[in-house]
Amino acid sequence: MDRPKVGKPGLELRAVALPLACVLIAFGLSAAFTAPGFIPRYYVLHQDGFVVAGLAALLLLFCVPGLAAAVPRLPQVTLTMRTVLIGAVLVALLLWAATYWLFRDYPLSRDEQMVVFDMQIFRHGELAAPLAPEWRHYANALTPAFLLPLPDNAAWVSSYMPVNAIFRTLGGLIDPALTGPVLAAIGAVATFDCARRLFPEQRGAQGIALLIYATSAQVLVTAMTPYAMTGHLALNMMWLALYLRGSRWAHAAAMAIGFLAIGLHQVVFHPLFALPFIEHLRRRGEWRTALAYVVSYSIFGLFWISWPHLVAMSAGLSSFSGASTFIGRALPLLTSHEPQTIALMIANLLRFVTWENLALLPLMLLAWPAVRRGDGIAAPLLGGVILTIAAMAFILPYQAMGWGYRYLHGLIGSCALLAGYGWREAAERRGVRAFVTAATAVTVLGCIPFLTWQATAFVRPYARVNQMIDAVGADMVVVNSYGPAFRIDEVRNHPDLSNRPLRFAANKLTPADIALLCSRGTVAFVDVAQMQALGLGFGDVPDPAPFNALRDAAPERCRR
Repeated sequence: MDRPKVGKPGLELRAVALPLACVLIAFGLSAAFTAPGFIPRYYVLHQDGFVVAGLAALLLLFCVPGLAAAVPRLPQVTLTMRTVLIGAVLVALLLWAATYWLFRDYPLSRDEQMVVFDMQIFRHGELAAPLAPEWRHYANALTPAFLLPLPDNAAWVSSYMPVNAIFRTLGGLIDPALTGPVLAAIGAVATFDCARRLFPEQRGAQGIALLIYATSAQVLVTAMTPYAMTGHLALNMMWLALYLRGSRWAHAAAMAIGFLAIGLHQVVFHPLFALPFIEHLRRRGEWRTALAYVVSYSIFGLFWISWPHLVAMSAGLSSFSGASTFIGRALPLLTSHEPQTIALMIANLLRFVTWENLALLPLMLLAWPAVRRGDGIAAPLLGGVILTIAAMAFILPYQAMGWGYRYLHGLIGSCALLAGYGWREAAERRGVRAFVTAATAVTVLGCIPFLTWQATAFVRPYARVNQMIDAVGADMVVVNSYGPAFRIDEVRNHPDLSNRPLRFAANKLTPADIALLCSRGTVAFVDVAQMQALGLGFGDVPDPAPFNALRDAAPERCRR
């Protein structure tokens, strides 16, 4: 049995269970009534609300005296790195198969689509794909969001940093769909390596950290998508495993990992994770190492901010200013205010809790004594989580689609290690051991199957609409992208426009555009009724007048 570092037992579970249950109930009720928009409200009412209610009920049950004695304790398992490596490989293979079996390898959101878009460009050795002059006017209708605004649309690529797409390109040597599962497996191994270094004599704390990671529905489901967040998690934990080694070569390797992590998809996420650890070095008197991180990260940041300019130069567009583009994107995020920030962040944080092992949040609370005492890296681990929550609340409280709260995805390893600290603090308490057993059982047998089923049920109507559009017998298709925003995500094309039919977003076209398209081939229209028939329902919303005007502008000779 593992014992806390200090000489007395840790907090009783009841000390956190009742207050936490009350907070979860209050937040759940608040989210049910205030979560804004189509997506946050849908998630609360169809997915997260049920799990929040279950976690609150479980916490209240464990406030009943004597209940813990009826629950068997977790089996004591001694993990070795060899065992973890074998398990990680097996889980990666299972997730790879499930990517096709459950999700049909379908990139649902625009974020995911743009990873595939960039991957198709990078496969040809280009940083941006040239766009034929006759299609440049239609660039925003062909790919309606997240394009780098290169002059005159002479070439196109996404506005995201490239490393995630590069990873997918390298994964494509076997199968791009294998990339996420492999990165998730790497993150698991690195998390266990960190736990071994943090808790060398406490096998239970090591096992708890890996258990929390491995039973995260967010980790498992997101690994089956092209989202960059699996890469953030893997690189962060690799970085931390090197950081904990403490040698010069390990810090140098961590800085190299940091370079990749900053360029993974958005520059902000990895520095928010790393900053508390750099400050931890300074507080320990290792100011030279801390300064090396600060200098190297400043150089990395400048490089990645300049990345759009390098892309433009590769396409022969030397007049383009990458820095001004970055500033133009960043300033609105820093200066605009989201009026529903509080409601969105409540929904986001509830979503994060419900997509993790139900024992995670109580164990993190039980880690507070270790944080307060400054044990190990408990405080920097928590600091990264708090910094990221605060930054996202200020910059971008609306995450749109995502399995769990994806802006915290890169910190799941940090949370798992904090859970290890919580276990070390309170493992002598039978109530804690019993609760972790019960919460893990409910997570594995209930929450993970339920949330995975909900995720696949959400994706499949979009995938069916995608297949229907592919089968349309026309050269071009105009998709009704008015109304709920995510219809527009059905507008997806290859960067070389080799796919047929080409897809256009209706809200980016005019009747004059339709007339010109008709001179180039046949045009079909995908309306609300066609999407509803395949399960992609948005209520009884008729096609709006602008969409009907586009359809009326197409002569009979070209309409399909």
